[in-house]
Amino acid sequence: METVDRALRFWSELIEADAELARHHRRVTQYAKEMAAVVCPEKVDVVILAASLHDLGKIGLPGEIFAQPRNLTDGEWELVRLHPVIGAELLKRCAGAGTSAETIAAVRHHHERWDGGGYPAGLKGKEIPLISRILAIADAFDAVTSFRPYRTSLSLEEALQEIRRQAGAQFDPDMAEVFMQIVSGGLRTTPSEEVNREETEDVLDRVAAWAAAGETEKLFILLVETHDPAAREAAWLELVRQGTPEVMERFISLLASPEAHLRGLAVEALQELGVGFLDRLETLLYDANPDIRIHVLSILAGVKSETAAEPVRRYLARVSAGEKVPENVLAAALECLVALGGPGDADLLGRVEALLHREGVHPYLVYACKQAKEKLWAV
Repeated sequence: METVDRALRFWSELIEADAELARHHRRVTQYAKEMAAVVCPEKVDVVILAASLHDLGKIGLPGEIFAQPRNLTDGEWELVRLHPVIGAELLKRCAGAGTSAETIAAVRHHHERWDGGGYPAGLKGKEIPLISRILAIADAFDAVTSFRPYRTSLSLEEALQEIRRQAGAQFDPDMAEVFMQIVSGGLRTTPSEEVNREETEDVLDRVAAWAAAGETEKLFILLVETHDPAAREAAWLELVRQGTPEVMERFISLLASPEAHLRGLAVEALQELGVGFLDRLETLLYDANPDIRIHVLSILAGVKSETAAEPVRRYLARVSAGEKVPENVLAAALECLVALGGPGDADLLGRVEALLHREGVHPYLVYACKQAKEKLWAV
């Protein structure tokens, strides 16, 4: 028991120390909680606990495996496949402390596949515990919509297409359908009482009244809480029309939301508003959260103004002078400059590439830089 307690304390400390790991678990827990509210509301608490601990077994693996900005070797992959078993065994040993057999099973089998090709037991179909089937989708969705040094993330639409494509293969098709409807706004799980009392027409009338009265706070509450696509679109459009610094800041705050559809709405809104707030967006290129930086680069790439390239050029100039940035952020900056720049940026990219060659530890980024130069020269 003492060993297990130490492991759980270590896991808690690790989550706190590793910001990206903590964000991953918060997002997976949020997605799984929303699914459980529809599929098995009586098990929401179990789902939340299992989601928050689903990667517990990774504390038993060499840390350098997860620090490498590349695909895993076959040997490393075999080690990674052990983490559900390690996590379940740790939880099993503290079952007397309140960890249920259902939670343990959910953690053990969250990497099983509907078609039987998963691990660790190769379970198939409904042999896989229900909560594990929920976690599998939540975990995979967050993985493909999060940024990694060796690949870019998928957009919300691309990620949903991947979930749809894998329904019946990797994922329980019924759970996949529930998830896609929740994320795309087709299911209501926990709407506010105010929104729940009103039919869509009444809500749209309220949106118009709130917009006319400048009730920004109410529009944002509706945007965040509603799962009615028409109401959400109406609130979003009114907020973008307002285009005030307050609206800008509220959308910026949504960039850190654990819910992918809210991050997507924020990115789209800030692309529309960004031409008037480029100075503010540029400050976010130096935010402590690398995900925020990457979102901002995506926003700048979509801003309909040539001047949006200037913050990216200044950012890359600092990189070429030796400023350290995460690899995935630099990769996103290179992609952004390709979208906004032209042949005249080849010299800047050459300086970045020269720095990467001198450091000699960024093969992926050297390749990305070379690709960026080729694309810009072809403009």
